[in-house]
Amino acid sequence: MKRFNNFRRMLLPVAALAATIGLTLGGCTKVDDTLGGNLIPDNQQMRAGYVQLPRADELNPKKYVETRLFQTDSIVSSNITYGYMGSMLNDTLGHRSAGFLSQMVNYYKVDSGYFGYMPIFDSAQILLKVTSFGRDSVTEQSFAVYEVVSNKYLTEKPIAPNKSQRDSTFYLNFDPVAEGVYNPDEPLFTFTLGGEGKYPSTTSAVTLEPTEAGKKYIRRLMLQEGEYAGDYSIYSADSLKYWVEAFKGLYIAPNPEKPLTEYGKGTIFATELTYSGLSVYGRNRVKDDPSLIKDTIGMVYYFYKDGAEFGSVSVNNVKHDYEEATIARRINIEEARETAENRPENPLVYVEGMGGVVTEMTFSPEFFAELEAEIAKGNADGKNFKTLAFSQVRMSIYFNDSDYEWEKIADGTAGDILRMTDQMNAYPARLGMYTNYKTLTPISDYAYIYEQNYGSSVTLAYNGKINRSRGCYVMDITGYMQQLWNSYMEAKADAGGEVANIDWDKVKNRSVYIGPEAYGLYTTSFGVLQGMPTQAGTAEPNNAPIRFSMAYNLIK
Repeated sequence: MKRFNNFRRMLLPVAALAATIGLTLGGCTKVDDTLGGNLIPDNQQMRAGYVQLPRADELNPKKYVETRLFQTDSIVSSNITYGYMGSMLNDTLGHRSAGFLSQMVNYYKVDSGYFGYMPIFDSAQILLKVTSFGRDSVTEQSFAVYEVVSNKYLTEKPIAPNKSQRDSTFYLNFDPVAEGVYNPDEPLFTFTLGGEGKYPSTTSAVTLEPTEAGKKYIRRLMLQEGEYAGDYSIYSADSLKYWVEAFKGLYIAPNPEKPLTEYGKGTIFATELTYSGLSVYGRNRVKDDPSLIKDTIGMVYYFYKDGAEFGSVSVNNVKHDYEEATIARRINIEEARETAENRPENPLVYVEGMGGVVTEMTFSPEFFAELEAEIAKGNADGKNFKTLAFSQVRMSIYFNDSDYEWEKIADGTAGDILRMTDQMNAYPARLGMYTNYKTLTPISDYAYIYEQNYGSSVTLAYNGKINRSRGCYVMDITGYMQQLWNSYMEAKADAGGEVANIDWDKVKNRSVYIGPEAYGLYTTSFGVLQGMPTQAGTAEPNNAPIRFSMAYNLIK
């Protein structure tokens, strides 16, 4: 990535050393400082500066940002090639549970007469390729497998605006019961995952316990009864359309008859659907003497088959019940929903995957007033600086037991260092920042698609990861901050240069969203961190609220 080296050479003769020292003391990261470079005047009259907000000497810091909880159901949960299942009970978040439905197609060719005479059902297995799970896989969980009995969720789905036909896009608020997808009173099979000494392997074939409904379902698959009894045409390669109408798929979810009851237990498993499905084993008989066994038979039905015209629809469903949390200040999800008219401020930053709560952060007028004060300070000797260009802006979000001063972290003055260490291990490894969380539109510094496409050859200055020695997440948001400041200056100009008359709605992207990284939306990890500055006497004070360390250049 090209760097504006001329800009850097111009800064060195001036007061850049002070800014460099300031940034070095706070830690350093790579910087792309091209944004703002177009503001450099030809006469090179500028002045470098450095400021931290909140300042080190602010005993009762101003509210530079406001933090609020935010929750949206507009997270795509369909056709993402993974199925999520499991339950978690947590003191902070209450009860989280996940299940998924998936169509399925037979993997092997089934010739006419394959099932033979009076086939016997021996066993069935659920095929899983578990790719991730949370910290607790020791607790055994029971799951139920149901038949998908209706395709109306697809065939009667309302056509989206500006679309000419129905699609198969669904979101995390998809309710399979309300959609009539399955009968919760009639499971086909049950199985367990987890348990002491039974850690999920990357590939598992778990034996199912069939119910009477399950045995009947198998007889239909073996063409012994039902609409296609004895009709092998349903297994032909050109009958997929009819297959998904006759065998609509399976829904897998936690078994309601064996719920989790202990807090701090449970997890949610992710299985890769390309390698997941149902396998059935049996034997058929000699027709002339049914007491004799002729052959063994077996079928495999995969949840996702690449290139299949039909049979590859899958939908995840995640439920959150924050009322089951045990902490004193439980999350009021109705206040956090994006549809709420007035979402109240919250002093903490929550970051939760699985479609749970994240945090909206809004820059307040006080933040911009402090930067205006930096310009005024630079003009104290008669200069006429008009604006500023950022060379680096870092945002730090601190753990609850952390502090601005690392010495207080080390000696335990800030809080419980062992608890913070455990949180560093349990919290998301990286945070993302978005101007629109529903569409996952990132701030300019967090170019996650670019990063994903180029892999290890690209290191974003954004970072977004935990700095363990400082007890905080650190993000380089230089590009975003320059854009925000430019938008503020435009809104100020539209207001005739009067700050009091600014229409704050015209300051673009003044609110951003702090959430899981873009490729980790379904993480089971979550974090609770210090958010906005709090006032003296607050019930839950933040001793180290979100901090901005900014190196800038005043421009005439």
